[in-house]
Order: sequence, then structure tokens, then C-alpha cells
Amino acid sequence: MSWSEEVAFIFLQILHDPEIIRYLLSISKPIHNNFTFEEARLFHESLRMTREKRWAQTKELSKQRKFHEMNNRVPITCSLPFNNIEWRSSCELLKSIRYFIPGFIRKKYPVRESGGSLICEDIDLEMPLKVKCVNLIFDDDSEGDDFRGYLSRADIREHLDDFEIYEDWEDHPYGIGEETPPHESPYLLIEIWCDGVCRSGYSKRIFNFKDNTELYIDELKN
Repeated sequence: MSWSEEVAFIFLQILHDPEIIRYLLSISKPIHNNFTFEEARLFHESLRMTREKRWAQTKELSKQRKFHEMNNRVPITCSLPFNNIEWRSSCELLKSIRYFIPGFIRKKYPVRESGGSLICEDIDLEMPLKVKCVNLIFDDDSEGDDFRGYLSRADIREHLDDFEIYEDWEDHPYGIGEETPPHESPYLLIEIWCDGVCRSGYSKRIFNFKDNTELYIDELKN
């Protein structure tokens, strides 16, 4: 039951006149909305840390020589307990979210057989493997190097930028241009190995996190 319904029900037991109740609600509802809005605003402001308090805490930590607790990379008004590593991780996470745009990371999928050979289409990669791919893009170890091959992160990011341009062009508010066919827009094609066998273009299996998969960038498609 909403606030208006609850108040109307209480008034009805006393006034027994719907028209008077509607009139009273037209007056009381805006007052109630303003009160709840102001209450919520004050509550959220109480969760924040003022600039003066942040600098005071920083100064105190400096006096105590607790430099490891000072976060020069965190905004001065942020009261979250971020350390420098967590802040960098959050920045990397925000960057990686872009790579999950539908259609950018794909795999070869067999759709039919013709003349003894499989005809494949490049379809959107399932989410569990897409998560692995994005992690490997930003991985600094040998596994990440093997995944990227001769490509740099800058090459992959530039390809993503191009893909987003195609998407923005298709969604132009004035309808400029025609929709780009899926096989013509730039994307990242992934080669999938599972249990030591290449599955790309040969298997219709949908993989999950627990599967013993190895992933590599096949090519940047234009």
C-alpha cells in the first residue's frame, strides 16, 4: 500500500467523503514528497566526507607517519576505504566493461554442412568465455601474452573504438547511413581450445567457467 493509499484509508474512516479526502491529499502529498526528498538528501550528505575533514585526516596521518594509509589517488570527497591498489583496480574495471559490448568478441560457430564441409558464422561469444577474454586482454603474465599474440592492448582498444563508432553510426538520431551487416563491422575473433582440442568452427557447445578452455585471438576482423 502506498503512502497516499494509506492516508486515504485513514481519512475515509473519519471523514467518509472521497472529495474532501482528494482535496486534502492534493495538499498533503507535495508536502510529504518534499519532506522525504529532504530527508533522503540529508542522509546521503551525512555519508559523505567534507573536504575539510578529509584534509584533517590526511594531516593527522602525516603527523603519525602512517603514509601507507594516505590515498593520494582517491578523490578528496570520497569516504570509501580505497587504497591505491583498489583505486587502480576500479579504474581498470571501468575500462574493461567496454569490451563486453555485444558483438565485439565473437567465435566461429558451425551452422550447416555443405559439400562435406562446415559453413560457419561468427557469433557473439558466450559470457563465461568473454569474461576470460577480457581478463586476458589486461593480463601481464605469459598467459595474457599468448592470448594477445602479436597484438598490443592499444591495437585491441583501437579496434573497439572503431566498433563503437559503427554502433553509434547505426543509432544516429537522424538515421544517417544504413545498418552495418554483422560480418562487416570490426570485431575480435577468438579461437577456442578445450581439453587440448581446437573447437572453433567445429563444435556447437556452449562453454562455461569450469571447462578446461584455452583462448587465443584468432584475428582482428575488419
